[in-house]
Amino acid sequence: MHYYGPNMRKILLAIILIIGISAQGLSNTYSEIGTQYELSIDNNQYIVTGFIPFSGKTDQTIFANAMLWTVENVCPQLRDGITNVNVPKLKFSCEMILESTQGNTFYCNASFNIVNGRLIYYISDIKAVTKSFVSKNLTPFEKLNPEKKQNHKLLMSDFTKTISSTLNNMFDFIMTNKPNVSHWDEIAISKPIVGMTEDECLIAFGKPKTIFESADEVQWSYSTSFFIFLKNGKVSSFLK
Repeated sequence: MHYYGPNMRKILLAIILIIGISAQGLSNTYSEIGTQYELSIDNNQYIVTGFIPFSGKTDQTIFANAMLWTVENVCPQLRDGITNVNVPKLKFSCEMILESTQGNTFYCNASFNIVNGRLIYYISDIKAVTKSFVSKNLTPFEKLNPEKKQNHKLLMSDFTKTISSTLNNMFDFIMTNKPNVSHWDEIAISKPIVGMTEDECLIAFGKPKTIFESADEVQWSYSTSFFIFLKNGKVSSFLK
């Protein structure tokens, strides 16, 4: 048995407290921290860009989770809204429609690329429809004048909050979700095979138009000529 004097006990207690505080900080999500992603200007265009590192995750895991989150939150069905996917290069782009808490609707293009454990994001072509403007047409951010017009400044601030919340939710999902993905060659060419997981189907084909569940099988319908049948979370057969 070791005996520690009063001073040593204080030092040990301080170390334990520091470790506890650090662990608590590491466990915080991006949403909890409330990270903000500010607008900047690139070639006379308003953008939001940067990168987020995900320690301990492979590039393929980051890409899989980014795609899964996008399919779930951006696509109404199939891969609608995803404009380009390059699986070998671990990059894709999509069109986002964001509703703010202030009643504004924002439209933007989002590109994502994974390199060396980092997710690089580039948000561009930002437009808005807002109740505060006389015109209800899409207004490109490049036509705004936040230095002279307060409502333009407030609109940009609202977009910053909205896109920050969206990105934080995405990054939280990437950080915590554990995807079941291994058939990368088939995903790259959108080829269904027996043994594919639900995650792999979602990345490769997107959301099914309809889902029908029977006693021992789930049927995902993508079109009148493309059906996937799953048992225990994996493709047992398909028609295409």
